[in-house]
Amino acid sequence: MKTFRKVLFYAALTAGVLLIALLVSVFLYKDRILNQFVLEANKHLNTPVKIGKMDVSVFEKFPQLSIVLSDVYVEDSHEGKYPLLTAKTISFQLNPVEVWKGVYIIKGLQITDSETNLKIDAKGKSNYVVLKEGGESKGSGAISLELKNITLAKTRVRYFDMSIDEELIFTSQDLHASIQSASNIFDIHAQGDLITEKIDVNGNSYLAGKQFAINSDLVYDDPLRKLTIKPSLLKLKNSGFQVSGTYAWKEKNMIDLYVDGDNTDIQTLLSLLPESTANMFEKYQSQGDVYFKANLQGEISKKKSPTLSIDFGFTDATLFHPDYKSRIEGASMKGSFASPEVTDQSGAALILKDISGSLNNEPFTANFILQNFKNPEVILDFKGRIDAASVLGFYPIENITDVSGTLLADVSFNGKIELLKRKATAQRVSTLGTIDLQYISFIYGKNKIPVQNLNGNLQFSNNDLALSNVSGNLGNSDFLLNGFFKNVITFLLFENQPIGIETDLKSSYLDLNQLFAIGFSEPAEGSTQHYAFNISRNINLNFNCDIKAMGYKRFHASNLQGDLLVKNEMAVSRNINLKSMGGTMNFSGIVDAKNPKAIDVVSSFKLNGIHVDSIFYVFENFDQNFIEDKHLRGQANADVNLEMVLKPNLSLFPETLIADISAVIKNGELNNFEPMQKLKKYLNDDGLSKLRFSDLKNDIHIENKTIYIPQMEVRTNVTSLKVSGTHTFDQHIDYHVATPLRKNKPVDLEAQAAIEDDGSGTNYLYLKITGTTDDYKVSYDTEAAKKKIVKELKNEVQELKDAFKNKGTQKKKELELEKDEYFEWDEPANEEH
Repeated sequence: MKTFRKVLFYAALTAGVLLIALLVSVFLYKDRILNQFVLEANKHLNTPVKIGKMDVSVFEKFPQLSIVLSDVYVEDSHEGKYPLLTAKTISFQLNPVEVWKGVYIIKGLQITDSETNLKIDAKGKSNYVVLKEGGESKGSGAISLELKNITLAKTRVRYFDMSIDEELIFTSQDLHASIQSASNIFDIHAQGDLITEKIDVNGNSYLAGKQFAINSDLVYDDPLRKLTIKPSLLKLKNSGFQVSGTYAWKEKNMIDLYVDGDNTDIQTLLSLLPESTANMFEKYQSQGDVYFKANLQGEISKKKSPTLSIDFGFTDATLFHPDYKSRIEGASMKGSFASPEVTDQSGAALILKDISGSLNNEPFTANFILQNFKNPEVILDFKGRIDAASVLGFYPIENITDVSGTLLADVSFNGKIELLKRKATAQRVSTLGTIDLQYISFIYGKNKIPVQNLNGNLQFSNNDLALSNVSGNLGNSDFLLNGFFKNVITFLLFENQPIGIETDLKSSYLDLNQLFAIGFSEPAEGSTQHYAFNISRNINLNFNCDIKAMGYKRFHASNLQGDLLVKNEMAVSRNINLKSMGGTMNFSGIVDAKNPKAIDVVSSFKLNGIHVDSIFYVFENFDQNFIEDKHLRGQANADVNLEMVLKPNLSLFPETLIADISAVIKNGELNNFEPMQKLKKYLNDDGLSKLRFSDLKNDIHIENKTIYIPQMEVRTNVTSLKVSGTHTFDQHIDYHVATPLRKNKPVDLEAQAAIEDDGSGTNYLYLKITGTTDDYKVSYDTEAAKKKIVKELKNEVQELKDAFKNKGTQKKKELELEKDEYFEWDEPANEEH
């Protein structure tokens, strides 16, 4: 034990002496070591090198001697100034004894925060020829390499070959390597992480943003310009790939690369997808035999690219998401991808055949073929019974929950996608088969709108879809549809494509408040805005309606029947009949929504037996409180022609409303109307609080935010009145009333000026009601006013009516749709999709 202690002591003492001697030597001969290293390095370098600082360290890689270069800049070999390599630090390790002898054999290398730019110009000349001829030879006093310890930290390498339009960018946070060389043949072993930031060949991108863990063995033969990849392992997330092959570029760029999935599962296949797509499926798992093999072989040049073939698939596999209940079991598929040239995908083909399995014990079969990725031709078929809840349980869809029901599908598709973009060629694509809906229900959207009990049959015929007894409930509404959806496949696959809908709609009840909110998007939470009404320019609709009941705000209707045509962002109805407000309505109109901020409406309708108080109630007393539904009784028959412009929320631009109303009111009552109460002082009659009148007829005109009422005679239970005047939308009123003056009724001097004989021996007292609905007064009408105002108002109303009649006729001609040309939509522009 004593002897061991002595040996240990002397060994430590010797090591300490050597360390002190090494430190002293480095301190005393530091400049000589660095100068000699630079001198020897310059014998081998062919391009300028700039170094911010040089130092010698003993402790960095003890017992090796380290020469540390900071802020390194190495010029490339092309003309002009361009960095081949920049690095924060480069550290070389050498044997200190050999350095004393003047021999610089680099045994280790560490590089941090570096960027390397390798380029080949259009003539095939590289920018990394930085060593002089004979620079690799060994000899006394020369720098040579025996690298067994290489570390790259935070490094980025860009390779750009202009001759074949190829750009590769790789990054690594931590990469370790060793190199052994003999006769200019280098054996390289590398281990660490590698990110394929960019792999572009002839404008095509591959494996961008993939992070690999690598364990590779490479052989680089410099005379032959050939890189051989011995069986090496690349790991991508949980997937492993065995990679082997060769890449040579002395005369031609030739590649022969093999990839074989190692411990393959579903992640092996998904990890090869673009990152954004792969992330959608990253948690899905598989059990069973999943295989993957690929081969890339051939010449890489501007005119040629290698062939790529991939075989993949699975047998008796189970596919599932650990967070969801649904599972695909007993699944099998044979897949392949082949492209004669990687950069020209016009000849590429993806084949998925003999797809089978069961989704929650419901079996299905399918096949899928995609040929020519530039002008895709698709062949697919699917047959199976699908439990709708299982589909959403296997792959949830945003905004759809609580799914139930069954789909029974037997469909096929065959044709070029390009043909669907044109109406003239769309029918050359074959889409056949049927889908039976069996009690499909789900909850949709943020407001949890229930869609329930969807039943019926969908039958595909090329580009069209026939609906047979498709029924269900959407929120509070129910529907039954029979008809056709024309151009439906094109509409679903591409943007800005038209669809023609020709169908019969039957319903027991439609809740338009809810349907408008669903169809025209609801306002954001907390917003005071309403939904925005619009008509898509791609919707071509021919609707025949039979609706038992419907509701919109205060409006309720029953027995609604009629047709609705929609085209070119316009809607036309020629004959809609309904019951509402105690009577019937016949409606025709045109809605022009080409300008989404100003929706033109031209309409005419007939009212028969409509309750006047109901009209005021439904329209919320027309946003005024002067005369309200509580004041009125009676049934109205009217012919109405109107033109107006609506805001996107379907509220009115008041200044745009123009209307002609020819109305007859039967069994009318005017109850507790305040202006009538104020006439008592002139008429001295208590019956004015409850006026009953016989048939009341007049032609009313609305324009310039003003209601024009020509003179009309109102025969009541109290008296006979002649009434005319105007009432503006901002509630300014100017009414003129003439009432017979009872015999023997004393009048004062002021009233005498407002009395006139109508020519039949009856004296009339002329009054006027002026001001606003909130602040008005009743006064005697003067002799000048009673003769002039009534006549002028009558003439003004007639002029306005004549102008509106001509304008309305012209507007209808501009907007009218020809029914026989209804489905002849224009072909969309030929766009790439």
